[in-house]
Amino acid sequence: MLSGEKIRKLRAEQNLSQKALAEKLAVSRQAIAKWETNRGIPDIENLKSLAQLFNVSIDYLVSEEEPAANHVMKQPIDLENYPMPKGNALREDQVVLENYPNAQSIRELYRQKKLTKKEKVVDFLLLPGIHEVEDHWRDATKYYLVKESGSSYLVNVTKTELLTRKLDMDVSEESFDLAADKFIKTRRKLK
Repeated sequence: MLSGEKIRKLRAEQNLSQKALAEKLAVSRQAIAKWETNRGIPDIENLKSLAQLFNVSIDYLVSEEEPAANHVMKQPIDLENYPMPKGNALREDQVVLENYPNAQSIRELYRQKKLTKKEKVVDFLLLPGIHEVEDHWRDATKYYLVKESGSSYLVNVTKTELLTRKLDMDVSEESFDLAADKFIKTRRKLK
């Protein structure tokens, strides 16, 4: 993926127009259009500003080798600033609903670490479920599958960040694997 395509994709993910991005960077809208069509490249100061604004590395912006699927969009949040909801809703639910108001569907996911062969043997023989308990103590954050505009996103809500990764895989089954984790769809649907 070329730099211009990445800039356009990151801008769209943040729901920014070319004009809004230009204002944030103190450049013209035409400069943004030029960068996005690969007819020009941002200077080093603008690359730094873009990287900081989109919370990505400069390497990500200029490298053609890094696939977009490896890109995780980070948005700072403060989970404690969200009011405690009523009923069985969670603060994390509010964060996702607020950030994806146009989603066609939002479903909570259960994350399960894929065990190595050794871990499976220990888990089976000694303490069934011990690895799962230990893993959830280490990462008790919430995960969601968001479907919006024909794309699927894996969304992770932590106390300080909203992490979003576009999924370039089939997620129509009740579970899917990504890296060292298995994600299982729960019955809880927000939308």
